Amino acid sequence: MKRTIKYIGTSLVTIMLLLACEVTNFDLQDDPNFLKPEDSDPELLLNEVQFLFHKVIEDLVINTDDIMRYEAMTDSYGDTVAPDVLNLAWERFYEALLISRTIDNLAESNTNLSFHNAINKLLMGYLTVTLVDYNGKIPYSQASNPEKFPSAKLDEGTALYRSVFTDINQAIADINASTSDVSLDLFYDNDKDHWIAFANSLKLRLLVQSRMASDVLGITNVKEEINTLLKANLIDDVSEDFQYTYAAVDQPESRHPYYLRSYITGATEYASNYFMWLLKDSKSIRDPRIRYYLYRQSNIDPFSGPPYLACQGDPEVDFCYVGDHYWGFDHGETRTGRGDNVLRTVYGIYPGGGTFDEDQFIGAPNTSNTGGSGILPILTTSYIKFLSAEAALKLDTDGDPATLLEESIRASMTKVLNYGGVTSTLATSQSDVDDYVTEVLTNYNNATSDDERLDIIITEFYLAGYGNSIEAYNAYRRTGYPSNIQIPIGDDNPTFPRSFPYASAEVETNGLISQKPNTDKVFWDKNPDGFIK
Repeated sequence: MKRTIKYIGTSLVTIMLLLACEVTNFDLQDDPNFLKPEDSDPELLLNEVQFLFHKVIEDLVINTDDIMRYEAMTDSYGDTVAPDVLNLAWERFYEALLISRTIDNLAESNTNLSFHNAINKLLMGYLTVTLVDYNGKIPYSQASNPEKFPSAKLDEGTALYRSVFTDINQAIADINASTSDVSLDLFYDNDKDHWIAFANSLKLRLLVQSRMASDVLGITNVKEEINTLLKANLIDDVSEDFQYTYAAVDQPESRHPYYLRSYITGATEYASNYFMWLLKDSKSIRDPRIRYYLYRQSNIDPFSGPPYLACQGDPEVDFCYVGDHYWGFDHGETRTGRGDNVLRTVYGIYPGGGTFDEDQFIGAPNTSNTGGSGILPILTTSYIKFLSAEAALKLDTDGDPATLLEESIRASMTKVLNYGGVTSTLATSQSDVDDYVTEVLTNYNNATSDDERLDIIITEFYLAGYGNSIEAYNAYRRTGYPSNIQIPIGDDNPTFPRSFPYASAEVETNGLISQKPNTDKVFWDKNPDGFIK
């Protein structure tokens, strides 16, 4: 009421002042109701870019989890990676791009916005190369300018990668020169050293990702470039991990999407039997992260009539049930909808903000959980260590691959096992971690070829990457590992999507774009057709 009275009073004063003025020019050229870019608040613009950034990454992760076997794929690749699957991410990306360019323009005449624009460039750079990694080519240079370019042309992925490298370098320079802060930094709370670590780490990630195509990017010595970065400020401590943090708030909806898929009315998706097997049975000891990653809702035998799992007795199915109440689906299983929403295994406490598995065996909606206050791990210490290990093995860059592999695993364990303040007697001990690391390193040292060693590195990267299937998707296309990854049941020769189709909404409205097949490879994917399944 007080705010309303204040507003009315202010409005009356304004009207009286206007009536007291002599108005002589009624030929206004600019609509006073239209907010021009130069009138925008850069703080609010950057807030929106940060929000859209995490939503685009979130969209891509959700739409990649199933093809990468973190979540069970309950359809074919063609139906799962359909033309409409990227519509929302595409829309959000180009909304962010329009805002980003406004920030960039404002910063040209205002040095106090150097830090704002550096964050802006880094976030949009990350999104741009990620869209390239998914689509190959995207509209960019002519995009978000419908008056001049009603149909925006496609830009080559190589050109956009080069542009992002330039933007990263400029962002680092701007951060070093800046003396002001932003009003709301959702990632690093205005810690400029952490932003520089992210910038260098992003550059390292792109160099490793494109290592088989560095020549087309104009990089003459990728080994030297990476070695220089390895000596620079990188993300090398979990306190520097680049992640988005969700909140246990439902109005407005701010909870982790994994939580929403498991803890509201029961599970809407199925856990992947392959991923659960990899955690539970692929080594002589269980993965120490399994109770943090996964929560078992029930201890009912899924074969104890009625046949809750349709795969029972089916010779075409690899796993069907991995045992010990880990209840999921094989890759490509389509027999869904069997009333098992509060029986199947769901997301745990990490990263979705759910429940730590203490053998409760009660439906997820009825558990004492962290309310969806999870994280979206985007670029972490363990990821950088794994990429460094790959580079050391394949490019002979600085560092011992085995040492980097150990550091990678331990960084992941530290992050996951310390998440959520778990105090249970079933919490993982340090000796469990040590035993796990010892087994992995023994397998690595016993490997007889670099291919076998890389398989071990990428498999551990895959396990640590739970919650960010973007990294797994890129690594799988780049290396072909994990080599034991499950092929869709009932299809020994599937066509794995080497890229995603363009958003159908864009194809329908942009006369310069025709839909492409999912067999098209992005520029850095130099592996042969049929290389992965």
